[in-house]
Amino acid sequence: MRRINSGISCFPALVVLLALLLVVTFLGAPGHMEAAAPRPTSSPAVQITPNRGRYGTETVVTGQGFAPHEQVAIYKETRPFFAYNTDATGSFAGAKHPLLGPGPVSGIITITATGRTSGLKAICTFTVTQ
Repeated sequence: MRRINSGISCFPALVVLLALLLVVTFLGAPGHMEAAAPRPTSSPAVQITPNRGRYGTETVVTGQGFAPHEQVAIYKETRPFFAYNTDATGSFAGAKHPLLGPGPVSGIITITATGRTSGLKAICTFTVTQ
């Protein structure tokens, strides 16, 4: 018995196979997607030590609860003050710096820490004394 070629093309199957290959290549295979950035396990917090003193007092800003390995911008009132990188736990400890620049001679100064990747924010205050 002789087989007759029916003329059915394998072109549609080839197109489907190539399309599937493109999807897997560009979007990743199911179950192999890149993991989302780790989220912190606690609420963000920032501290300034000491938290009161004369204008120009040397202070250290520390924080925790931010995303791991992100840069945290520190603002004195609305002005950029410093930026620090967090460790694997989302914590940072700044260097000792005098609290200088525009600000009140007496009163309360707001210190804000904002995670540049996570957008997480924490606030503390420094009380200026005479």
